[in-house]
Amino acid sequence: MACPLRTVYFGGGTPSLMPEKEFLRLCEVLKPYMSEVEEFTIEVNPDDVEEEKLECWKNAGVNRLSIGIQSLDDHILSSLGRLHDASTARKAYKLARGYFDNISVDLIFGLPGQTLEMWISDLREIITMSPEHISAYSLMYEDGTALAVLRDNGRLKENTEEMSEKMFLTLIDQLKKAGYDHYEISNFALPGFRSRHNSSYWIQCPYLGIGPSAHSYDGSRIRKANKADLRGYINYWIEKPYKEHRMVTFYDKETLSDDELLEEYVMTRMRTHEGIPIHDFKNRFGELAFRSLLDRCRPLVEQGFLNIDSERISIEESAILISDTIILEILKD
Repeated sequence: MACPLRTVYFGGGTPSLMPEKEFLRLCEVLKPYMSEVEEFTIEVNPDDVEEEKLECWKNAGVNRLSIGIQSLDDHILSSLGRLHDASTARKAYKLARGYFDNISVDLIFGLPGQTLEMWISDLREIITMSPEHISAYSLMYEDGTALAVLRDNGRLKENTEEMSEKMFLTLIDQLKKAGYDHYEISNFALPGFRSRHNSSYWIQCPYLGIGPSAHSYDGSRIRKANKADLRGYINYWIEKPYKEHRMVTFYDKETLSDDELLEEYVMTRMRTHEGIPIHDFKNRFGELAFRSLLDRCRPLVEQGFLNIDSERISIEESAILISDTIILEILKD
């Protein structure tokens, strides 16, 4: 029996560039499957936000926007190669607020040239704007990207790990005081506004990814990853009726082992405020696996890094800076 569609998420690229007519046409195709959808999000760049598109997204059923503000400092935005400036971001948010009562903003910290004072200034203004949800990430330098090349050529100075840590702790402190729930390492929400779509990834719900590079999961053992080839993806679906007898696919398939299932479960659940629910873990992996997990967790409890009660295992807030190390320690053989 097919699972009902609860969330829809347009993202992973720049869907706000899509012409209104094409977006509406695509949503018409999805409409028969969306009767039970609770959250429909589209990721948008500030420079794409205008009245006509906002009306289009609203009319198509979108009820949540995710705006990639990243920073409210023009110098920082320029160094990131962003097309928008701070003024455009502010205007986009104000316009969007007239259409949507559920808005998430993305921020980045640990940026080249970014000081703690600049970060605090950004946070204070964002808090004043009062988005329902905030996602904040430390800058990562991916091999081959423009930022990584500039850093490697000495044209850009990487911020220190110590400064990034200070910014992260400041982020947690400022948003907590403003009433935001820190429900996942990089995500904060006002009460009732946690991202339902992203939360489904962290609790092993099935999902379907459509488009090049998109990933899917059946909720059990099967993961699929579409190839990162736009032209190939389009051609595959145009020609698919003539290929079915040859069993041609446009994705890579992975079947997870018992150990891999447990590892993914621990890694995703421990990123959340709730951590690992003990009852659910036992149901999925058995009593023996739980005892083994408990044995690995006890030393971390004694060091003050983990909390274990009758219902769950979770990372102490004071240890959140070393959460990756803690999770790896838990998963050690």
